[in-house]
Amino acid sequence: MSWARAPWSALVLGALATNSAAQPYAYVSNEWSDDITVVDVAKAKVAATIPVGKRPRGIALSPDAKTLYVALGSEDAIALVDVSTRKLVAKIDAGSDPEMFALSPDGSRLFASNEDANTASLVDLKRRVVVASVPVGIEPEGVSVSPDGRLVYVTSESTHSVSVIQTEPFKLATSILVETRPREVAFTPDGSRAYVTAEIGGAVSVVDVKQSKVLTTIRIERPGARPKGVLVSPDGKRVFVSTGSGNEVVVIDAATHQVTGHVPVAGRPWGLGLTRDGRRLITANGAAATISVIDTETLQVVATLPAGKGAWGVAVGPG
Repeated sequence: MSWARAPWSALVLGALATNSAAQPYAYVSNEWSDDITVVDVAKAKVAATIPVGKRPRGIALSPDAKTLYVALGSEDAIALVDVSTRKLVAKIDAGSDPEMFALSPDGSRLFASNEDANTASLVDLKRRVVVASVPVGIEPEGVSVSPDGRLVYVTSESTHSVSVIQTEPFKLATSILVETRPREVAFTPDGSRAYVTAEIGGAVSVVDVKQSKVLTTIRIERPGARPKGVLVSPDGKRVFVSTGSGNEVVVIDAATHQVTGHVPVAGRPWGLGLTRDGRRLITANGAAATISVIDTETLQVVATLPAGKGAWGVAVGPG
């Protein structure tokens, strides 16, 4: 297993404020300090620190941005944080050792990877209980739901595969072999493609979702690159990939599958978050315990701020 932390610092406040109305806050899970760092993007400062429980990793906001969900691997639970009060309000079962998770588009269900059980669990968020689980590959981690909510992709690090799960009914549909040690998945906005990072393989697999097959493999031929986080821009034209010990974010042209840019980010960038308008990319930098803010037009880091120990995942939204 791999881990990381998070980065941010005050610089170019006017530029950050331009985007703050729609996406003013970033939430970063800190694996080793057992808390969440809340960053006010407009003011470029840490707004709060929220204790949540042991070994927080995966993190996401509900569609209405009222609840923050955080996977607690060492507690076999998902923490629920009230965004308005910034208080932990509940912990719910998510199966054994939840690593990462994704929410259904309507926010009614949560799909979690159970790393030590080699399963994926379905959690009913209204009832706050696990209602089903399915076997997947060995050491599952990344979880992503297709935009239409019909499919869940789960990466399995030790079997170098992606498990494709139907949501209705909840069952395994097929598996796709990808590059060595896959970590995360990001769908295009139209759901036609999925991008799968491979940490040891040093690559990104491009998957045709309808056919459940790899169309091509993009090699990230950069010094020290270990691809982990991945996000697609809102217009579907670019793919952003964090490279961990490569200390940069790589930009891929979605039409040509070519690497078109590199953004140096010190401190092992890991988790990624993107504002709704796509203008700001946030990285959690594990080795530096910081969070970086990147202008996606200029491909420059415009702010770096402190985070907790082992900063790992990022969620971005109003707060």
